[in-house]
Amino acid sequence: MITAFLSGHELIMTVGLSQIISNVPCALLLSQYSDNVKALIIGSNLGGLGTLVASMASLISYKLFLKECPSAKISYLKSFTLYNLLFLLVLLLAASLI
Repeated sequence: MITAFLSGHELIMTVGLSQIISNVPCALLLSQYSDNVKALIIGSNLGGLGTLVASMASLISYKLFLKECPSAKISYLKSFTLYNLLFLLVLLLAASLI
């Protein structure tokens, strides 16, 4: 059932699920249900953009930032999310042309 649902939608599903559970665990999870390695890799790489949860590296950098500038928590989150979502959108559009 998951294989049928995922088939042909690997890239967008990997990006979407990465926003919730992070990109590496998402790629590992979905790789069990698809042979489209190219789409899973691209989706995982793009999936690291977007929300703060999308990439473990983003969570680590956020924690380090808060140690130095705890009063900028909200402005950082707003800027981070805005720029990451915009960049993700641009790269998703580019990936759809390939």
